[in-house]
Amino acid sequence: MQRLVIWAMVAGAILGLTGQAAASHTGLLFGASSRVTIAMREWAFAPAVVTVESGTAVDLVLENTGSVSHVFMVYPKPQAPPKGVGAWYDYVLARTYLQDMGEILVHRRGDLVVTGTRIAEVGVEPGKRVTLTFTPTRRGTFEIGCHLATGGGGSHYQAGMKGTLVVK
Repeated sequence: MQRLVIWAMVAGAILGLTGQAAASHTGLLFGASSRVTIAMREWAFAPAVVTVESGTAVDLVLENTGSVSHVFMVYPKPQAPPKGVGAWYDYVLARTYLQDMGEILVHRRGDLVVTGTRIAEVGVEPGKRVTLTFTPTRRGTFEIGCHLATGGGGSHYQAGMKGTLVVK
């Protein structure tokens, strides 16, 4: 019993130092085997194309290097773009890629923000970094977008803040 407690303390210390976490169906946290950093700025994601492996836990590190808030959404690209920010949100809420694939974590170093099995968006404030950890299960090509309004009827997406998630 004493060895188990010592092992658990060592494992916790290692995870605390690395700042990495990945979800499993058991609810335990482990280091993800894949990590991609995505910069969010006015009005782009960099890189614009992100490729990950199906069945392999991934940390998507979302770093807002811009001066305004941004959101990260992943969904099947629509045949015709919805009209207006509200219609986009309805579309993404109904079709978000981040649903029904087991646990999904949103966390910062040493701080769990949210966990669930369905997440439609991840917001990141200017100068902040948030990690989205999940195991992709559906293969294909999906759109990444920020659908916040810019004022005057426009949006971050219309200004060019979109990209692609490829799941092999």
